[in-house]
Amino acid sequence: MVNKYIEKVLYIVPCHRKPSRCFHMNGTPLPICARCTGILIGYLFIPFLLFITYTVPISIGILAQIPMFVDGYTQLKKWRESNNLLRILTGLLSGFGLSVLVVSGARLFVTYVQIVFIVTTKY
Repeated sequence: MVNKYIEKVLYIVPCHRKPSRCFHMNGTPLPICARCTGILIGYLFIPFLLFITYTVPISIGILAQIPMFVDGYTQLKKWRESNNLLRILTGLLSGFGLSVLVVSGARLFVTYVQIVFIVTTKY
């Protein structure tokens, strides 16, 4: 019952779902590929980034996308064949980078709202 529910939820994730690029459990491919699995696991950094006092620079979030782009592009051009370990690692890095961008955007929005509130508040 729970497995069917989880599987339905995972099919919401936009993924090519090529069996050769998915992890397998008992000979059955999981519903999302290794790279998307890494990205989703990387999103788990969002709560940690929200509650730490140190702000990770936005540039780190942007630079963290480069390895996945290079891996995907070189595979698309058939210059080389990637493997699932590399896919999940670049996905994790990308997910972390996207988490940094989401948290940075949220903090920027909160700061903007605070400034607008201060400016528009009458003393």
